[in-house]
Amino acid sequence: MAETTGRGTVDILLEDQGLTAILSFSPDPDGPEQTGDTIRNLLNEKGVRNGVDSAALEKAVASITGSSSLPSPVVIARGTPPELPEPAEIEWEELPVPEDLQYDLSRTLENAPAPEVHTITVEKIKRSRKVIKKSKIPFAAPKEVEEEYFDKVERKEKVYVNPEVIASGWCEAGMVLGVKTPGKPGKPGKDVCGQPIPAADGESTFYCGPGVKETSQGYESLETGFLRRGANWVEILPFLQHKWEVSLSDDHNTCYLSFTPGAKGLIPPPGSDIVARAEELGYPADKLLGTQDIQVLVAGAVKQGEVLEKASISLDEDGWFELHTSEDKLKAFLSMRKKRGNGKPLVLKEVGTSILSAGLKSLDKQAVQQAILDFYRSPDSELKNHLLSEGKEAAAGEDGSFELQVTYMPQTDCDAITARMTELKEQGSMSLDSWADFDIEQVQKMALVKKDQLIGQMFAGKSGDPGFDVFGNRIDPPPGKDAGVKTYEGLKVERGMLIAQIDGVMELAEIDGATFLRLHPHRSAAVSISLSEDRMKAFLTISPIEGSGFVATEKQINEEIKKAGILKGLMEEKVKAISSSALTGEHILDEIIAEGTAPQDAGSVEVEMKVHLASGHGVSIAKDGHADYRSQDRITVVSEGDLLAEVRVPQGGAEPGWDVTGKTLNARELKQVPLSAGNNIDVKEEEEGITRYYARVSGALTNENNVLEIKDAHFVPGDVDMKTGNVKFNGPVTVKGSVMPGFVVFAAGDLQVGGIVDGALLSADGSITVANGVKGAGKAVLRAKQNIAAGFIEQAHAMAVGDIRVKNSCLRSNVRCNGRLTLISDKGNFTGGNLKCRRGAEVQNLGHPNGVPTKVFFGQDYLIADRIQVEEKEIAKTRQNVAKIDMILHRLEAAGEKTKLARARQEKLKFVKLIEKLSLRLFTLREKFEEHFPSEIVVRGTLFPGVVFESHGRYYEVDSPKKSVIVYFDPDTGRIQTKPLEKAAKDDKEK
Repeated sequence: MAETTGRGTVDILLEDQGLTAILSFSPDPDGPEQTGDTIRNLLNEKGVRNGVDSAALEKAVASITGSSSLPSPVVIARGTPPELPEPAEIEWEELPVPEDLQYDLSRTLENAPAPEVHTITVEKIKRSRKVIKKSKIPFAAPKEVEEEYFDKVERKEKVYVNPEVIASGWCEAGMVLGVKTPGKPGKPGKDVCGQPIPAADGESTFYCGPGVKETSQGYESLETGFLRRGANWVEILPFLQHKWEVSLSDDHNTCYLSFTPGAKGLIPPPGSDIVARAEELGYPADKLLGTQDIQVLVAGAVKQGEVLEKASISLDEDGWFELHTSEDKLKAFLSMRKKRGNGKPLVLKEVGTSILSAGLKSLDKQAVQQAILDFYRSPDSELKNHLLSEGKEAAAGEDGSFELQVTYMPQTDCDAITARMTELKEQGSMSLDSWADFDIEQVQKMALVKKDQLIGQMFAGKSGDPGFDVFGNRIDPPPGKDAGVKTYEGLKVERGMLIAQIDGVMELAEIDGATFLRLHPHRSAAVSISLSEDRMKAFLTISPIEGSGFVATEKQINEEIKKAGILKGLMEEKVKAISSSALTGEHILDEIIAEGTAPQDAGSVEVEMKVHLASGHGVSIAKDGHADYRSQDRITVVSEGDLLAEVRVPQGGAEPGWDVTGKTLNARELKQVPLSAGNNIDVKEEEEGITRYYARVSGALTNENNVLEIKDAHFVPGDVDMKTGNVKFNGPVTVKGSVMPGFVVFAAGDLQVGGIVDGALLSADGSITVANGVKGAGKAVLRAKQNIAAGFIEQAHAMAVGDIRVKNSCLRSNVRCNGRLTLISDKGNFTGGNLKCRRGAEVQNLGHPNGVPTKVFFGQDYLIADRIQVEEKEIAKTRQNVAKIDMILHRLEAAGEKTKLARARQEKLKFVKLIEKLSLRLFTLREKFEEHFPSEIVVRGTLFPGVVFESHGRYYEVDSPKKSVIVYFDPDTGRIQTKPLEKAAKDDKEK
């Protein structure tokens, strides 16, 4: 439909800095015709293209063209206004003013001038300078040229701020005054013509005055003083306090005051505070100047504005030293005092010179020097009577003496022996030569001694040692005294030692200041009761008497029997007879005087394990002491039909007994040792009282709580590593994790690994399945008497009597199977290494584009090939033995040893017959190896150059890439040939 038209004037006005476009219309019959196109063209001429309100525009056009009027101007476009920036926020720290500075703060703020705030602007000014430049032409003279550069010039401009102070405080230099949170910049807008409208400037309008520095995080004080802050400014009014410190000299003998005056008008520290500080450092107050004198010293420094650097506040004392000796001249001493304050110092050189010139002997110069230095550096002010040198006092001569090393008997025992000796003397049964010198009644002490016992020592008198004073003059010693000891029978003196010659009693008497000693025989009858180890017998022993010894009495014997605790089985008549014999001094040795009755046991069940149970140890120790953590003793492996345990149950009842102490000895009742049969255990009672346990299957034997059980499968819940050690099991094995490098897993059945095999040895009588794959690193070996299945095989040796199936690739590995190798997926590439497969193989790609050496042997029984190698090695070894015997025969013939020669010829004949037997077996194996087995090498992808095939001694090397081919051995032509995979599939389909 054609648009209707209106006449008049259309105008578009831009307002609010271009943010609004307003359409107005003035009707005029004689004016130009207005259509939607003319109005839109006008918009384009004005450049309005942003924020156009299409609905408002169309409505306005409809009003103009329809009714030739527009009631009022219409907003037909709106731009995007800029967003205002968010100013930065400042969190000011609280800076409390110390109480003693409150007055100074108010006075400082009152007298401070208006804040001086400036901004620094940097302006680049273009300048020129003359420089010398070398000419580009060789050997030409350098030229002076003029070059231009820009110089940065800083301009300082004063900022006029409101001087009203809204906050104040006290701060030290380096303090953080406030933390600044950055604001956000404004966002530019866009007018109706699409032109950008810049956002308002969001820069901070806060100014730093003297003593304040603005950082990226906030504001920091540069000086110590009072802070004052206004609405948009901050500054520091410097204000220094008086600073003072009390210290001691290195020798702690002088006290110093260091003082730095602060702001004028500040009250200086009182002298009492300075004295108190010195006392805190351990300095005595009585050695200090008076508080008034210290106050005057500080006031003068404040008045003059001078700094005191370690000014002495100690009383002045001169240093001095003195040398003196004791009255007997056996000791020499040194006393010293350090200087204090401004007194005369102690000169160590003068001290040393005086000591050296004193003529002292035995002077340890180094020790004295160290002692003087230690005092000089110590906090002590005075050293009193330090020992410099010491003479030696003359030692008096030693008196002759003796020392007894015996234990004296109690007086009651002494009295009994004295009475016994008196009785024997009167009977004429005992006589001593020494009774003429000191009689029995004169003896004061007695002691029992043994033959060759050291009774005491005799010490001869010695002359004393001379002494000397501190100047080295000799001091003569006084003489010593002698001591006398008289010894009689039974004693001998050797090299000052007093030794007993017999067993007996030593007697001692003190007569007229002399010591008399003798030894007479004495041994009383000793009664002893001993029990056998099982307390079933008691023995009596009575030793014979000698000299003044006492005989054993019946009462004494009965007391010993009672002490021994004999309550039953005592032979009383025999004890009485022995007691009568003892009165004559007869010797009784180990006579049985009591016997017990032994219990009769019923016996106990005996369990004998017929197999060695695993210890559970995580390490085995070799003969050389080497610890093997791989060969662990954790599994008890048994085979089907093995005798595991044997249980014997004895017959008969039990009767109690008793020992000589009366203790009842209980007989042992039949003790049942439970032994139960769990899974896979057969129990047979083959003889009377004998039960045997047999293994029903092969597996791992466990004995928990005396329950025998055989597990016919072994499960490893994690990895085969140092925690488990090597696994050797005569049944199936399942490893949930991986097999770590260097470990071995043997299974009599199937072997399944849930992870990877990393450089380990796996052997199974059944099949091997590796869920992830084999990372061999040239060390991994997989041997299976049935099949092998894996995710991938890399640098490993894989051998299977059956088939080998691999999901992905075989890389640089030696693979051998008497069945068929199948690489299943599109990544099933066989690259590098050797492949021996009796029934052929199927792979994706064979070889590598770079010609990595890859060899394939197929169509023959390669297990027979292994046996051929074994037989050939055995024949070679036997031929070496024949060669050695030939050399021995030659030597024996030359020596003429006929007997040895005959034995050597018999040995050679045995080896020759063995070679014939082995050669026949080898011939048969080679004939079997030549048997042909139908097989094909199927390559679904690419057969690369560098691959070499061998079958029945025929070789075929690939010289160019081939796609989707089959390699096979043609027994009719005796050659290895290839054919396309598609043609072979078609022929099979037609058949």
